[in-house]
Amino acid sequence: MKNIKVLLAAAFANLYLSSIVFAQAAAPATVQPPGLGEVFSRMMPMFAVVFFIFYFLVLKPQQSKLKAQQTLLESLKRGDQIVTTGGLIGRIAGTEKGYILLEIAPNTRIKVENAHIARRWEEGVEVLPSDKAKAQTSK
Repeated sequence: MKNIKVLLAAAFANLYLSSIVFAQAAAPATVQPPGLGEVFSRMMPMFAVVFFIFYFLVLKPQQSKLKAQQTLLESLKRGDQIVTTGGLIGRIAGTEKGYILLEIAPNTRIKVENAHIARRWEEGVEVLPSDKAKAQTSK
């Protein structure tokens, strides 16, 4: 029994002391800070992901909206009815560089910048269901 206790004590001391020695030997003497190239190479994939998200959620829709606005402006001609972003509805009386002349009543013309033309107005167009619901709730 005495031999077993001595053997267990020796085994425990051996395991305990060897783990302390290995733990101390495994620790590096000095920790080197990462270099600039290493930091940049780790951050580059994050920048790429953020750029692609920004491009597809912000830039691409804005470009398509600008292209649609440009084709609308190029297709307008004298006599077309339009709606401005302010909600004015009128007929195009003339076009000049940067703006149009909009006739909103007989012999009443105003200048409207091209950027403020929202869409073409067509009286035969059916109102959207969402617009009908808004009109009913406002009454």
